[in-house]
Amino acid sequence: MAKNIKATRLGDILVEKGLIDSQQLGLAIAEQKRLRLNVDPNDKAVMEATSIGEVLIKLGYINHQQLKRGLGWQMSLRRMTFAMALFAPLMSLGTGAAAQVTTSSSSSKSSVTNTLPLTIQAEGYTSMFGIQAEATQDVGGGLNVGYIHDGDWMSYSDTQFTAPMTGNYKVTYRVASNGGGGSFALHEADKSVQHDVVNVPNTGGSQKWVDVERTISLKAGVHSLGITALTRGSGYNINWFKVELKGLPLPATIQAEDYSAMSGVQTELTSDTGGGLNVGYFHENDWLSYTDKIIDVPTTGTYKITFRVASQSGGGSFAFHEADGSVQYGTVTVPKTGGAQKWVDVEQVVNLKAGSHKFGLTTLTRGTNGFNLNWFKIEAAAATSSSKSSTSSSAGAVQSSTSSSAPVTSVSSSSSSSAPASATTSSSAVSTAIPSEITRGEAFFKWTAPAARANGNLLNAEDLGGYEIRYKLAGDTKYTYVSSGIGPWDNSFVLSGLTNGSYVFEIAAYDKNGIYSDFVNIRSL
Repeated sequence: MAKNIKATRLGDILVEKGLIDSQQLGLAIAEQKRLRLNVDPNDKAVMEATSIGEVLIKLGYINHQQLKRGLGWQMSLRRMTFAMALFAPLMSLGTGAAAQVTTSSSSSKSSVTNTLPLTIQAEGYTSMFGIQAEATQDVGGGLNVGYIHDGDWMSYSDTQFTAPMTGNYKVTYRVASNGGGGSFALHEADKSVQHDVVNVPNTGGSQKWVDVERTISLKAGVHSLGITALTRGSGYNINWFKVELKGLPLPATIQAEDYSAMSGVQTELTSDTGGGLNVGYFHENDWLSYTDKIIDVPTTGTYKITFRVASQSGGGSFAFHEADGSVQYGTVTVPKTGGAQKWVDVEQVVNLKAGSHKFGLTTLTRGTNGFNLNWFKIEAAAATSSSKSSTSSSAGAVQSSTSSSAPVTSVSSSSSSSAPASATTSSSAVSTAIPSEITRGEAFFKWTAPAARANGNLLNAEDLGGYEIRYKLAGDTKYTYVSSGIGPWDNSFVLSGLTNGSYVFEIAAYDKNGIYSDFVNIRSL
Protein backbone atom coordinates (compact mmCIF):
# COMPACT_ATOMS: atom_id res chain seq x y z
CA MET A 1 0.00 0.00 0.00
CA ALA A 2 2.98 2.36 0.34
CA LYS A 3 3.10 2.93 -3.39
CA ASN A 4 -0.58 3.92 -3.48
CA ILE A 5 -0.18 6.32 -0.57
CA LYS A 6 2.80 7.97 -2.26
CA ALA A 7 0.73 8.41 -5.43
CA THR A 8 -1.69 10.62 -3.49
CA ARG A 9 0.93 13.07 -2.21
CA LEU A 10 0.27 16.57 -3.50
CA GLY A 11 3.75 17.09 -4.93
CA ASP A 12 3.69 13.80 -6.86
CA ILE A 13 0.23 14.62 -8.22
CA LEU A 14 1.36 18.04 -9.46
CA VAL A 15 4.31 16.41 -11.23
CA GLU A 16 2.04 13.78 -12.78
CA LYS A 17 -0.36 16.46 -14.02
CA GLY A 18 2.52 18.44 -15.54
CA LEU A 19 2.12 21.58 -13.40
CA ILE A 20 5.68 21.24 -12.03
CA ASP A 21 8.66 19.02 -12.86
CA SER A 22 10.63 16.68 -10.61
CA GLN A 23 13.47 19.16 -10.13
CA GLN A 24 11.08 21.88 -8.93
CA LEU A 25 9.47 19.43 -6.53
CA GLY A 26 12.92 18.50 -5.14
CA LEU A 27 13.79 22.16 -4.58
CA ALA A 28 10.42 22.75 -2.86
CA ILE A 29 10.93 19.77 -0.53
CA ALA A 30 14.40 21.04 0.38
CA GLU A 31 12.98 24.51 1.07
CA GLN A 32 10.20 23.01 3.18
CA LYS A 33 12.76 21.12 5.30
CA ARG A 34 14.73 24.33 5.80
CA LEU A 35 11.64 26.28 6.88
CA ARG A 36 10.58 23.55 9.31
CA LEU A 37 14.00 23.19 10.89
CA ASN A 38 13.66 23.52 14.69
CA VAL A 39 9.89 24.11 14.36
CA ASP A 40 7.47 22.43 16.78
CA PRO A 41 5.54 19.88 14.61
CA ASN A 42 2.47 20.52 16.79
CA ASP A 43 2.36 24.17 15.72
CA LYS A 44 -0.51 23.86 13.24
CA ALA A 45 -0.25 27.41 11.87
CA VAL A 46 3.45 27.04 11.00
CA MET A 47 2.96 23.59 9.50
CA GLU A 48 0.14 24.86 7.24
CA ALA A 49 2.18 27.89 6.19
CA THR A 50 5.05 25.60 5.20
CA SER A 51 2.95 22.94 3.44
CA ILE A 52 4.37 21.81 0.12
CA GLY A 53 1.64 23.71 -1.75
CA GLU A 54 2.39 27.00 -0.03
CA VAL A 55 6.12 26.49 -0.59
CA LEU A 56 5.56 25.90 -4.32
CA ILE A 57 3.55 29.14 -4.48
CA LYS A 58 6.28 31.01 -2.59
CA LEU A 59 8.89 29.74 -5.08
CA GLY A 60 6.68 30.87 -7.99
CA TYR A 61 6.21 27.37 -9.43
CA ILE A 62 2.38 27.36 -9.18
CA ASN A 63 -0.41 29.81 -8.33
CA HIS A 64 -3.34 29.52 -5.91
CA GLN A 65 -5.73 28.30 -8.63
CA GLN A 66 -3.34 25.49 -9.59
CA LEU A 67 -2.97 24.56 -5.94
CA LYS A 68 -6.75 24.37 -5.64
CA ARG A 69 -6.90 21.99 -8.60
CA GLY A 70 -4.13 19.86 -7.16
CA LEU A 71 -5.90 19.53 -3.82
CA GLY A 72 -9.06 18.46 -5.67
CA TRP A 73 -7.18 15.75 -7.57
CA GLN A 74 -5.58 14.63 -4.29
CA MET A 75 -8.97 14.29 -2.60
CA SER A 76 -10.35 12.14 -5.44
CA LEU A 77 -7.29 9.87 -5.49
CA ARG A 78 -7.36 9.38 -1.72
CA ARG A 79 -11.00 8.29 -1.91
CA MET A 80 -9.98 5.59 -4.40
CA THR A 81 -7.04 4.56 -2.22
CA PHE A 82 -9.36 4.23 0.77
CA ALA A 83 -11.72 2.01 -1.26
CA MET A 84 -8.79 -0.21 -2.28
CA ALA A 85 -7.75 -0.52 1.36
CA LEU A 86 -11.19 -1.90 2.24
CA PHE A 87 -10.68 -4.74 -0.25
CA ALA A 88 -7.07 -5.42 0.73
CA PRO A 89 -7.91 -8.34 3.14
CA LEU A 90 -9.87 -10.11 0.39
CA MET A 91 -7.22 -9.46 -2.23
CA SER A 92 -4.50 -10.90 0.01
CA LEU A 93 -6.28 -14.27 0.12
CA GLY A 94 -5.08 -15.12 -3.37
CA THR A 95 -6.03 -14.80 -7.02
CA GLY A 96 -9.18 -16.85 -6.64
CA ALA A 97 -10.76 -14.55 -4.03
CA ALA A 98 -9.55 -11.45 -5.85
CA ALA A 99 -11.03 -12.70 -9.12
CA GLN A 100 -14.39 -13.25 -7.45
CA VAL A 101 -14.50 -9.68 -6.12
CA THR A 102 -13.39 -8.16 -9.42
CA THR A 103 -15.76 -10.20 -11.56
CA SER A 104 -18.74 -9.50 -9.34
CA SER A 105 -18.06 -5.76 -9.28
CA SER A 106 -17.40 -5.32 -12.99
CA SER A 107 -20.18 -7.56 -14.23
CA SER A 108 -22.78 -5.74 -12.15
CA LYS A 109 -21.93 -2.60 -14.12
CA SER A 110 -21.03 -3.66 -17.63
CA SER A 111 -23.64 -6.41 -18.05
CA VAL A 112 -26.49 -3.88 -17.88
CA THR A 113 -27.27 -2.17 -21.18
CA ASN A 114 -29.78 0.64 -20.78
CA THR A 115 -32.57 1.63 -23.12
CA LEU A 116 -33.42 5.16 -24.20
CA PRO A 117 -34.28 7.77 -23.07
CA LEU A 118 -31.39 7.70 -20.61
CA THR A 119 -30.26 10.41 -18.19
CA ILE A 120 -26.62 10.18 -17.08
CA GLN A 121 -25.59 12.05 -13.95
CA ALA A 122 -22.33 13.91 -14.59
CA GLU A 123 -20.81 12.71 -11.32
CA GLY A 124 -21.60 9.08 -12.20
CA TYR A 125 -18.43 8.67 -14.25
CA THR A 126 -16.46 5.44 -14.42
CA SER A 127 -13.19 7.38 -14.51
CA MET A 128 -12.16 11.01 -14.85
CA PHE A 129 -9.26 13.44 -14.99
CA GLY A 130 -9.05 16.86 -13.35
CA ILE A 131 -12.63 17.57 -12.29
CA GLN A 132 -14.37 17.74 -8.92
CA ALA A 133 -17.93 17.11 -7.74
CA GLU A 134 -19.86 19.52 -5.55
CA ALA A 135 -23.35 19.89 -4.08
CA THR A 136 -25.73 21.35 -6.66
CA GLN A 137 -28.58 23.83 -6.23
CA ASP A 138 -30.33 22.50 -9.32
CA VAL A 139 -33.76 20.87 -9.16
CA GLY A 140 -33.42 17.41 -7.62
CA GLY A 141 -30.31 18.22 -5.61
CA GLY A 142 -27.38 15.82 -5.49
CA LEU A 143 -24.01 16.65 -7.07
CA ASN A 144 -22.78 18.38 -10.18
CA VAL A 145 -19.35 18.30 -11.80
CA GLY A 146 -17.24 21.46 -11.80
CA TYR A 147 -13.70 22.84 -11.63
CA ILE A 148 -13.39 21.92 -15.30
CA HIS A 149 -10.28 23.00 -17.20
CA ASP A 150 -8.98 22.44 -20.72
CA GLY A 151 -8.22 18.75 -21.28
CA ASP A 152 -10.17 17.46 -18.26
CA TRP A 153 -12.39 14.50 -19.08
CA MET A 154 -15.04 12.11 -17.80
CA SER A 155 -15.68 8.59 -19.08
CA TYR A 156 -19.02 6.79 -18.65
CA SER A 157 -17.80 3.47 -20.07
CA ASP A 158 -19.87 1.46 -17.56
CA THR A 159 -23.09 3.24 -18.56
CA GLN A 160 -23.94 1.49 -21.81
CA PHE A 161 -27.09 2.01 -23.84
CA THR A 162 -28.55 0.63 -27.04
CA ALA A 163 -29.29 2.93 -29.97
CA PRO A 164 -32.21 1.10 -31.61
CA MET A 165 -31.63 2.55 -35.08
CA THR A 166 -29.07 4.50 -37.08
CA GLY A 167 -30.36 8.06 -37.03
CA ASN A 168 -30.65 11.30 -35.10
CA TYR A 169 -30.57 11.48 -31.31
CA LYS A 170 -31.24 14.46 -29.05
CA VAL A 171 -28.72 15.10 -26.28
CA THR A 172 -29.78 17.57 -23.59
CA TYR A 173 -27.03 18.96 -21.36
CA ARG A 174 -27.86 20.56 -18.01
CA VAL A 175 -25.22 23.27 -17.63
CA ALA A 176 -24.47 26.42 -15.67
CA SER A 177 -21.87 29.16 -16.22
CA ASN A 178 -21.32 32.60 -14.80
CA GLY A 179 -19.75 33.97 -17.98
CA GLY A 180 -19.96 31.39 -20.75
CA GLY A 181 -17.23 30.82 -23.30
CA GLY A 182 -16.49 27.22 -22.34
CA SER A 183 -16.85 24.23 -24.63
CA PHE A 184 -16.58 20.45 -24.51
CA ALA A 185 -16.70 17.48 -26.85
CA LEU A 186 -19.07 14.53 -26.60
CA HIS A 187 -17.53 11.30 -27.85
CA GLU A 188 -17.54 7.55 -27.46
CA ALA A 189 -15.96 6.54 -24.15
CA ASP A 190 -12.98 5.07 -26.00
CA LYS A 191 -12.70 8.32 -28.04
CA SER A 192 -13.06 6.38 -31.30
CA VAL A 193 -15.78 8.75 -32.55
CA GLN A 194 -16.47 12.40 -31.66
CA HIS A 195 -20.18 13.16 -31.90
CA ASP A 196 -20.42 16.87 -31.14
CA VAL A 197 -18.82 20.04 -29.78
CA VAL A 198 -21.00 21.96 -27.31
CA ASN A 199 -20.60 25.66 -26.50
CA VAL A 200 -21.74 26.55 -22.98
CA PRO A 201 -23.73 29.80 -22.83
CA ASN A 202 -23.67 32.40 -20.07
CA THR A 203 -26.50 31.32 -17.78
CA GLY A 204 -26.02 34.09 -15.24
CA GLY A 205 -24.41 32.07 -12.47
CA SER A 206 -22.51 28.91 -11.66
CA GLN A 207 -25.73 27.47 -10.15
CA LYS A 208 -28.15 29.00 -12.67
CA TRP A 209 -29.06 25.96 -14.73
CA VAL A 210 -30.32 25.74 -18.32
CA ASP A 211 -30.85 22.99 -20.86
CA VAL A 212 -28.72 23.03 -23.99
CA GLU A 213 -30.17 20.71 -26.64
CA ARG A 214 -28.11 19.27 -29.48
CA THR A 215 -28.70 16.69 -32.21
CA ILE A 216 -26.14 13.99 -32.96
CA SER A 217 -26.07 10.98 -35.27
CA LEU A 218 -25.54 7.51 -33.80
CA LYS A 219 -25.23 4.13 -35.46
CA ALA A 220 -27.52 1.34 -34.28
CA GLY A 221 -25.93 -0.70 -31.50
CA VAL A 222 -24.37 -0.38 -28.05
CA HIS A 223 -22.71 2.90 -27.05
CA SER A 224 -21.03 4.42 -24.01
CA LEU A 225 -20.04 8.08 -23.96
CA GLY A 226 -17.43 10.44 -22.61
CA ILE A 227 -16.92 14.20 -22.30
CA THR A 228 -13.65 16.11 -22.78
CA ALA A 229 -13.30 19.82 -21.95
CA LEU A 230 -11.97 21.85 -24.87
CA THR A 231 -12.01 25.39 -23.48
CA ARG A 232 -12.67 26.55 -19.92
CA GLY A 233 -13.98 30.04 -20.76
CA SER A 234 -15.15 31.63 -17.53
CA GLY A 235 -15.78 28.17 -16.11
CA TYR A 236 -18.87 25.97 -16.17
CA ASN A 237 -20.63 23.13 -14.36
CA ILE A 238 -22.47 20.06 -15.70
CA ASN A 239 -25.25 18.38 -13.73
CA TRP A 240 -26.41 15.69 -16.15
CA PHE A 241 -26.98 14.89 -19.80
CA LYS A 242 -29.83 12.98 -21.41
CA VAL A 243 -29.87 10.91 -24.62
CA GLU A 244 -33.11 10.17 -26.46
CA LEU A 245 -34.08 9.00 -29.94
CA LYS A 246 -35.23 11.53 -32.53
CA GLY A 247 -35.40 9.23 -35.55
CA LEU A 248 -34.36 8.97 -39.19
CA PRO A 249 -33.06 12.24 -40.64
CA LEU A 250 -34.78 13.79 -43.64
CA PRO A 251 -35.11 13.05 -46.48
CA ALA A 252 -36.35 9.61 -45.38
CA THR A 253 -37.77 6.92 -47.68
CA ILE A 254 -39.88 4.12 -46.20
CA GLN A 255 -40.49 0.99 -48.22
CA ALA A 256 -44.19 0.10 -48.13
CA GLU A 257 -43.50 -3.55 -47.29
CA ASP A 258 -41.41 -2.59 -44.22
CA TYR A 259 -44.51 -2.10 -42.04
CA SER A 260 -44.47 -3.05 -38.36
CA ALA A 261 -48.15 -4.07 -38.53
CA MET A 262 -50.91 -4.21 -41.15
CA SER A 263 -54.42 -5.38 -41.88
CA GLY A 264 -55.70 -6.87 -45.14
CA VAL A 265 -52.83 -6.21 -47.56
CA GLN A 266 -50.34 -8.47 -49.34
CA THR A 267 -46.88 -7.99 -50.80
CA GLU A 268 -45.69 -8.96 -54.29
CA LEU A 269 -42.63 -8.58 -56.50
CA THR A 270 -42.45 -5.15 -58.13
CA SER A 271 -41.30 -4.16 -61.61
CA ASP A 272 -40.50 -0.65 -60.41
CA THR A 273 -36.98 0.78 -60.49
CA GLY A 274 -34.87 -0.84 -57.77
CA GLY A 275 -36.90 -4.05 -57.63
CA GLY A 276 -37.91 -5.64 -54.36
CA LEU A 277 -41.52 -5.77 -53.17
CA ASN A 278 -44.56 -3.53 -53.26
CA VAL A 279 -47.77 -3.67 -51.23
CA GLY A 280 -51.08 -4.38 -53.00
CA TYR A 281 -54.51 -5.99 -52.71
CA PHE A 282 -55.85 -2.92 -50.91
CA HIS A 283 -59.51 -2.81 -49.89
CA GLU A 284 -61.50 -0.30 -47.87
CA ASN A 285 -60.22 0.07 -44.28
CA ASP A 286 -57.03 -1.91 -44.88
CA TRP A 287 -54.13 -0.23 -43.15
CA LEU A 288 -50.34 -0.11 -42.74
CA SER A 289 -48.46 1.04 -39.62
CA TYR A 290 -44.76 1.97 -39.40
CA THR A 291 -44.26 2.42 -35.66
CA ASP A 292 -40.65 1.19 -35.81
CA LYS A 293 -39.75 3.74 -38.53
CA ILE A 294 -39.35 6.87 -36.43
CA ILE A 295 -38.85 10.06 -38.46
CA ASP A 296 -37.08 13.14 -37.10
CA VAL A 297 -38.82 16.30 -38.26
CA PRO A 298 -36.34 19.08 -37.41
CA THR A 299 -38.66 22.11 -37.43
CA THR A 300 -42.38 22.73 -37.50
CA GLY A 301 -43.39 23.62 -41.04
CA THR A 302 -44.31 22.34 -44.49
CA TYR A 303 -43.01 19.01 -45.81
CA LYS A 304 -43.46 17.15 -49.08
CA ILE A 305 -44.61 13.55 -48.99
CA THR A 306 -44.07 11.60 -52.21
CA PHE A 307 -46.02 8.36 -52.69
CA ARG A 308 -44.90 5.86 -55.35
CA VAL A 309 -48.13 4.35 -56.66
CA ALA A 310 -49.52 2.31 -59.58
CA SER A 311 -53.12 1.61 -60.67
CA GLN A 312 -54.74 0.18 -63.81
CA SER A 313 -57.85 2.36 -63.59
CA GLY A 314 -57.36 4.78 -60.70
CA GLY A 315 -60.11 5.86 -58.34
CA GLY A 316 -58.50 4.58 -55.15
CA SER A 317 -57.62 6.75 -52.17
CA PHE A 318 -56.00 6.49 -48.77
CA ALA A 319 -55.39 8.64 -45.70
CA PHE A 320 -51.88 9.53 -44.49
CA HIS A 321 -51.74 9.94 -40.70
CA GLU A 322 -49.82 9.41 -37.49
CA ALA A 323 -49.57 5.69 -36.77
CA ASP A 324 -51.74 6.06 -33.67
CA GLY A 325 -54.40 7.95 -35.63
CA SER A 326 -54.01 11.12 -33.56
CA VAL A 327 -53.49 13.38 -36.58
CA GLN A 328 -54.57 12.90 -40.21
CA TYR A 329 -52.53 14.89 -42.70
CA GLY A 330 -54.71 14.52 -45.79
CA THR A 331 -56.21 12.24 -48.38
CA VAL A 332 -54.20 10.92 -51.33
CA THR A 333 -56.08 10.12 -54.53
CA VAL A 334 -54.41 7.48 -56.69
CA PRO A 335 -54.52 8.38 -60.40
CA LYS A 336 -54.88 6.03 -63.34
CA THR A 337 -51.31 5.09 -64.32
CA GLY A 338 -52.17 2.57 -67.06
CA GLY A 339 -51.12 -0.60 -65.24
CA ALA A 340 -50.65 -2.28 -61.90
CA GLN A 341 -46.87 -1.99 -62.40
CA LYS A 342 -46.83 1.39 -64.15
CA TRP A 343 -45.40 3.61 -61.45
CA VAL A 344 -45.78 7.35 -60.88
CA ASP A 345 -45.04 9.80 -58.06
CA VAL A 346 -47.93 11.52 -56.29
CA GLU A 347 -46.86 14.46 -54.11
CA GLN A 348 -48.64 16.01 -51.16
CA VAL A 349 -47.55 19.00 -49.02
CA VAL A 350 -48.45 18.74 -45.33
CA ASN A 351 -47.68 20.60 -42.13
CA LEU A 352 -45.68 18.64 -39.56
CA LYS A 353 -44.68 19.57 -36.03
CA ALA A 354 -41.05 19.40 -34.99
CA GLY A 355 -40.22 16.15 -33.25
CA SER A 356 -40.39 12.40 -33.73
CA HIS A 357 -43.13 10.94 -35.92
CA LYS A 358 -44.45 7.46 -36.71
CA PHE A 359 -46.69 7.31 -39.77
CA GLY A 360 -49.43 5.07 -41.09
CA LEU A 361 -51.85 4.74 -44.03
CA THR A 362 -55.49 3.64 -44.19
CA THR A 363 -57.39 2.77 -47.39
CA LEU A 364 -60.51 4.91 -47.95
CA THR A 365 -61.61 3.64 -51.38
CA ARG A 366 -60.30 0.75 -53.47
CA GLY A 367 -61.22 2.11 -56.90
CA THR A 368 -62.14 -0.06 -59.90
CA ASN A 369 -59.11 -2.33 -59.99
CA GLY A 370 -57.30 -1.35 -56.80
CA PHE A 371 -53.82 0.14 -56.50
CA ASN A 372 -50.28 -0.67 -55.39
CA LEU A 373 -47.84 1.25 -53.20
CA ASN A 374 -44.04 0.82 -53.45
CA TRP A 375 -42.69 3.44 -51.04
CA PHE A 376 -43.22 6.92 -49.63
CA LYS A 377 -40.69 9.67 -48.95
CA ILE A 378 -40.69 12.60 -46.49
CA GLU A 379 -38.59 15.70 -47.19
CA ALA A 380 -38.63 19.45 -46.60
CA ALA A 381 -40.94 21.32 -48.97
CA ALA A 382 -39.48 24.02 -51.23
CA ALA A 383 -39.92 27.54 -49.81
CA THR A 384 -42.50 29.47 -51.83
CA SER A 385 -44.63 32.42 -50.85
CA SER A 386 -47.84 30.56 -51.61
CA SER A 387 -46.89 27.52 -49.55
CA LYS A 388 -45.92 29.72 -46.63
CA SER A 389 -49.21 31.56 -46.52
CA SER A 390 -51.32 28.45 -46.99
CA THR A 391 -49.39 26.58 -44.33
CA SER A 392 -49.81 29.39 -41.83
CA SER A 393 -53.54 29.67 -42.43
CA SER A 394 -54.24 25.94 -42.36
CA ALA A 395 -51.94 24.78 -39.60
CA GLY A 396 -54.65 24.98 -36.96
CA ALA A 397 -57.09 22.98 -39.06
CA VAL A 398 -54.52 20.28 -39.73
CA GLN A 399 -53.68 19.93 -36.06
CA SER A 400 -57.15 20.39 -34.59
CA SER A 401 -60.06 22.80 -34.69
CA THR A 402 -59.82 23.44 -30.96
CA SER A 403 -57.84 26.31 -29.56
CA SER A 404 -56.11 24.12 -26.98
CA SER A 405 -54.19 22.08 -29.57
CA ALA A 406 -53.66 24.53 -32.43
CA PRO A 407 -50.14 25.98 -32.64
CA VAL A 408 -49.62 29.54 -31.49
CA THR A 409 -48.73 32.10 -34.11
CA SER A 410 -45.20 33.36 -34.37
CA VAL A 411 -43.95 36.01 -31.98
CA SER A 412 -43.43 39.40 -33.59
CA SER A 413 -41.54 42.63 -33.11
CA SER A 414 -44.75 44.69 -33.11
CA SER A 415 -48.49 44.15 -33.28
CA SER A 416 -48.50 44.87 -37.01
CA SER A 417 -45.70 42.47 -37.92
CA SER A 418 -45.92 38.71 -38.42
CA ALA A 419 -42.26 37.96 -37.73
CA PRO A 420 -39.77 38.58 -34.91
CA ALA A 421 -37.52 41.61 -34.75
CA SER A 422 -35.81 42.35 -38.06
CA ALA A 423 -37.10 39.12 -39.67
CA THR A 424 -38.11 39.49 -43.31
CA THR A 425 -40.38 36.49 -43.82
CA SER A 426 -43.75 35.21 -42.66
CA SER A 427 -44.18 32.77 -39.81
CA SER A 428 -42.94 29.73 -41.68
CA ALA A 429 -40.32 27.27 -40.56
CA VAL A 430 -38.83 27.46 -44.05
CA SER A 431 -38.15 31.19 -43.78
CA THR A 432 -34.96 32.61 -45.24
CA ALA A 433 -32.49 33.09 -42.42
CA ILE A 434 -30.66 36.43 -42.29
CA PRO A 435 -27.52 36.00 -40.17
CA SER A 436 -26.51 38.43 -37.43
CA GLU A 437 -22.85 39.36 -37.13
CA ILE A 438 -21.72 38.95 -33.51
CA THR A 439 -18.60 40.85 -32.53
CA ARG A 440 -19.13 41.39 -28.79
CA GLY A 441 -19.81 37.83 -27.65
CA GLU A 442 -23.52 38.31 -26.96
CA ALA A 443 -26.83 38.83 -28.78
CA PHE A 444 -29.83 40.88 -27.61
CA PHE A 445 -33.39 40.14 -28.76
CA LYS A 446 -36.73 41.87 -28.23
CA TRP A 447 -40.17 40.70 -29.36
CA THR A 448 -43.93 41.09 -28.92
CA ALA A 449 -45.98 38.20 -27.56
CA PRO A 450 -48.36 36.41 -29.98
CA ALA A 451 -52.05 37.16 -29.57
CA ALA A 452 -53.61 34.31 -31.58
CA ARG A 453 -53.19 30.71 -32.61
CA ALA A 454 -52.50 29.48 -36.14
CA ASN A 455 -56.21 28.68 -36.61
CA GLY A 456 -57.19 32.25 -35.67
CA ASN A 457 -58.43 31.51 -32.17
CA LEU A 458 -57.56 34.00 -29.45
CA LEU A 459 -54.48 33.14 -27.37
CA ASN A 460 -54.84 34.34 -23.79
CA ALA A 461 -51.65 35.50 -22.10
CA GLU A 462 -52.13 33.00 -19.26
CA ASP A 463 -52.15 30.14 -21.82
CA LEU A 464 -48.67 30.99 -23.09
CA GLY A 465 -45.94 28.67 -21.81
CA GLY A 466 -42.82 30.55 -22.90
CA TYR A 467 -40.32 30.92 -25.73
CA GLU A 468 -37.47 28.92 -27.17
CA ILE A 469 -34.49 30.41 -29.01
CA ARG A 470 -32.17 28.34 -31.14
CA TYR A 471 -28.95 29.42 -32.81
CA LYS A 472 -26.08 28.18 -34.94
CA LEU A 473 -23.11 29.59 -36.79
CA ALA A 474 -24.01 30.38 -40.40
CA GLY A 475 -23.11 27.33 -42.46
CA ASP A 476 -23.53 24.85 -39.58
CA THR A 477 -26.32 22.26 -39.65
CA LYS A 478 -26.90 21.78 -35.91
CA TYR A 479 -28.76 24.22 -33.66
CA THR A 480 -28.23 24.86 -29.97
CA TYR A 481 -31.56 25.29 -28.14
CA VAL A 482 -32.15 27.57 -25.16
CA SER A 483 -35.53 27.60 -23.43
CA SER A 484 -34.85 27.72 -19.69
CA GLY A 485 -35.12 31.21 -18.26
CA ILE A 486 -37.36 32.58 -21.04
CA GLY A 487 -40.80 32.71 -19.46
CA PRO A 488 -44.23 33.61 -20.88
CA TRP A 489 -44.02 37.20 -19.62
CA ASP A 490 -40.57 37.89 -21.07
CA ASN A 491 -40.21 40.01 -24.20
CA SER A 492 -36.43 40.23 -24.38
CA PHE A 493 -33.41 38.02 -23.84
CA VAL A 494 -29.63 38.35 -23.79
CA LEU A 495 -27.66 35.37 -25.10
CA SER A 496 -24.07 35.54 -23.91
CA GLY A 497 -20.94 33.47 -24.25
CA LEU A 498 -20.91 33.48 -28.05
CA THR A 499 -17.74 33.49 -30.06
CA ASN A 500 -17.45 36.22 -32.68
CA GLY A 501 -18.94 35.27 -36.03
CA SER A 502 -22.05 35.22 -38.21
CA TYR A 503 -24.99 33.50 -36.46
CA VAL A 504 -28.50 32.43 -37.44
CA PHE A 505 -31.03 32.98 -34.64
CA GLU A 506 -34.61 31.70 -34.58
CA ILE A 507 -37.41 31.91 -32.01
CA ALA A 508 -40.66 30.05 -31.36
CA ALA A 509 -43.46 30.43 -28.83
CA TYR A 510 -45.25 27.53 -27.13
CA ASP A 511 -48.36 27.20 -24.99
CA LYS A 512 -48.79 25.42 -21.66
CA ASN A 513 -49.67 22.19 -23.48
CA GLY A 514 -46.30 22.24 -25.24
CA ILE A 515 -47.76 23.17 -28.66
CA TYR A 516 -45.17 25.19 -30.61
CA SER A 517 -45.36 27.88 -33.24
CA ASP A 518 -43.01 27.70 -36.21
CA PHE A 519 -39.43 28.76 -35.58
CA VAL A 520 -38.79 32.05 -37.41
CA ASN A 521 -35.72 34.15 -38.01
CA ILE A 522 -34.91 36.83 -35.44
CA ARG A 523 -32.09 39.35 -35.66
CA SER A 524 -29.84 40.50 -32.85
CA LEU A 525 -30.38 44.18 -32.05
